[in-house]
Amino acid sequence: MAATALAVFGSLEQAADFIKKFDWSKIDVKDASRDDYLHLGLAPSFGELNSNSIKEMDENLKIMIAATMRALAKVPPQQRSWEKVVEVMMQNPLLMAETSGVSRAEKLIKEETNVFLIDGSPNPNMVREVEPWFINLIQDDDVLKSTQIDIKVMANIVAQTGATIDSFPAVFYKNEYHEKTMVDIGVLRFPDIEHPFFKLYRIQLIAWSDSRRIIFVQKDANGITGEFNSRIFRPRDSIIQELSESVKKEAVKEAEDLFA
Repeated sequence: MAATALAVFGSLEQAADFIKKFDWSKIDVKDASRDDYLHLGLAPSFGELNSNSIKEMDENLKIMIAATMRALAKVPPQQRSWEKVVEVMMQNPLLMAETSGVSRAEKLIKEETNVFLIDGSPNPNMVREVEPWFINLIQDDDVLKSTQIDIKVMANIVAQTGATIDSFPAVFYKNEYHEKTMVDIGVLRFPDIEHPFFKLYRIQLIAWSDSRRIIFVQKDANGITGEFNSRIFRPRDSIIQELSESVKKEAVKEAEDLFA
């Protein structure tokens, strides 16, 4: 199973570990052409699942884990988009999706007129508002814990609202609109004792700023557009019970070897 999981994720490093290592300072919020944002096609999050606790799990959960890893491993990495992963899991007969997933989009918009804000300095009000806005977008403590995005650092980058003066005419008139993807991550949260299901979710954050300045009076509108999508999958017990004992035994062993 470890080899299969490696084929799916590339490594068993968890989403939170990738995010912690990400260097937010390299993002140029005013250059949308640069591929410098936080992007994870699909990363695992294991919660309390480990080599010992997985042995204590319900057998059907183990079979679901093995079946999911097998199905995802068959999809070439370059084709493993968010939409494709959802499709594969929805079509897996051993999985049962909860009837209603979560699909939420929120905007945080800040508009104000700043006098002599010409150096691109962060808007402190914006920084303070981003964190509670993000928590409200997600509304899932387990997701917040498993991603551990340093929203304060990101907010400071987003809040770079000033239109930088780079020529004399710009002192009198300058318009700038910037839109930049900051975060696009897909995470597969594995079942554990407290959460007996797969949770597949995606977080997208796009920062934007619209600055208009005439003479030394600058009017800024800046903000973040956020999207959160999540689906929960449980074992389809009625189908699993029809599997032969040998198939079940093999799947259970594969799951228990996840961390081998």
